[in-house]
Amino acid sequence: MRKQLPAPLKVRLGFLAFIVLMMAGGLSAQDIHYSQYWNAPFNTNPALTGVFRGDTRFTANYRSQWNTVPVEYMTFTGTIDHKFPVRGERNGFFAGGFNFNYDQAGLSRLHLATFGLNGSYTHKLSQGVFATAGVSASFNQRGFKIQDLTFDNQYSNPRGQYDPGLPTGENFPNFNRIYADFGTGLNIRIQNVDAYGSLVDELAKRSRLDIGMGLFHFNRPDQSFIKDQKVPLGMRFSPYAFGVLMLGQDLDLVGNFSAQFQGTYKEMVGMGGLRYHFSTRPGKQAALQLDLGYRFHEISDALIPGIELTYDRWMAGFTYDINISPFNVATNRRGGPEFSLRYIIAKVPALGAFKVCPLI
Repeated sequence: MRKQLPAPLKVRLGFLAFIVLMMAGGLSAQDIHYSQYWNAPFNTNPALTGVFRGDTRFTANYRSQWNTVPVEYMTFTGTIDHKFPVRGERNGFFAGGFNFNYDQAGLSRLHLATFGLNGSYTHKLSQGVFATAGVSASFNQRGFKIQDLTFDNQYSNPRGQYDPGLPTGENFPNFNRIYADFGTGLNIRIQNVDAYGSLVDELAKRSRLDIGMGLFHFNRPDQSFIKDQKVPLGMRFSPYAFGVLMLGQDLDLVGNFSAQFQGTYKEMVGMGGLRYHFSTRPGKQAALQLDLGYRFHEISDALIPGIELTYDRWMAGFTYDINISPFNVATNRRGGPEFSLRYIIAKVPALGAFKVCPLI
């Protein structure tokens, strides 16, 4: 019979493998992205739906970028997901949720609004190891405006000055595009569990590791604004690893890594930090986390200091991108602030319901 590794050892070995992955080379998205990618699970992998400790999770993310130049970006995300245990099923559960994304950029107000549904199933593979498969389907509206744009024909007066009264000379048959989009993914979690299935937030067992990959736009939706000319949206692959290693009764080492590649675009982001727990009393749990992240494209892009505060079921996070790319000539090293907020509802189960899948 094959001997299983003890759960604490599996977590430590998994965390070591994760650190090695962080040190590996970059992966080669024009999609919505966050510096706090670990706090934006639906945009990272549909298989992260339901992968949390509790019953119902609400999350919100907001990002503002490059406000010092006329191509600023604004992104907002709101999500809710809920677990659906199956009566009599001790090794798995279903989860579902929906999300809203809104992204806007530049003088053209190029924007994307997304309304999506996620579904997942989590199955216990062995003691402390869980696999989750997830899918997503969304309804998307993409569009732009021309009111603040200028065109060559509007500089055609004798002095070569801009005249907003001149016709643009452009013909835009369509300012909006509506399409359906689909994604999928797989997540593996390694985590210590308690005898009752960790249905309450037992902070005495905090070490865990998530590793997986999301695949987005596998149906290659057409996003063209021009009639009879297709522009398929490229598939995006999003491998990642999120880890927490409990160093002591009150201190954790936190490390997160995410890479995205979509066509010729590639991005890699890593984060390391420390989390200190001021209190682990049920209902009075409080922690402070300090982070430092780094984003890399083809060149160095940004340093990302951050802070997270946790109290009971609430979490609030803040990061700020410090631009270190050649574009800092325009940005004066100002990248952008990002905020995240999370709230989790955890119900106390009836005694007969304790023997369900031990997550998380």
